[in-house]
Amino acid sequence: MSKENQPSASSEKLGRRTFMRWFVGIGAASSIGALGAVIATVKPSSIGLDMTIRKGDPLVFAIGANKGDPITHTSIIPGQAALAFPKGKEVQENLTMVIHLDESELKAPTNVDWAPEGLVAYSAICTHLGCTVNFSHEGMEGAPYPHIHCPCHAALFRPQTGAEVIGGPAPRPLPQLPLMLNEKEELLAAGPYEEPIGVL
Repeated sequence: MSKENQPSASSEKLGRRTFMRWFVGIGAASSIGALGAVIATVKPSSIGLDMTIRKGDPLVFAIGANKGDPITHTSIIPGQAALAFPKGKEVQENLTMVIHLDESELKAPTNVDWAPEGLVAYSAICTHLGCTVNFSHEGMEGAPYPHIHCPCHAALFRPQTGAEVIGGPAPRPLPQLPLMLNEKEELLAAGPYEEPIGVL
């Protein structure tokens, strides 16, 4: 290669400098994108506001095609359950499992006065390590009846008897949320959780 065709030292420096600027620019853009994704997960309306569940808060579906719709007495068929939030207070610690059971199935330590027409609600945050619990209408070994279970470490809770622990590592029952129905048969909180939510 002739000297005329060889890249000069100054052009090599310029090439490296351009590459470094491009590389740093890509890194900065990626960082800004990641930061934006994190910020997007924070609900702006919840910042600085009181998210405590209070008497009269309507419960709405937390997920699914009817997300945000009010839960009524007939929204959940007997033997089934749904995840709910108090309207306008959609933060993780308020995630609630509403279950429609036969009233005759509810026994102490369930507070039956908080379960109108068989609708009973418990915190959906496991008391072991804070995972979101699921509901199963089918029985299984160790729980031959509809039950609540945690997919993380297999904690089992019996909703018919105050969400008492019937298996797994959870140290205490899921707190029960007081419920009431209004004149439209819409489900409302009748007060806040009286027990701490999740992990103590």
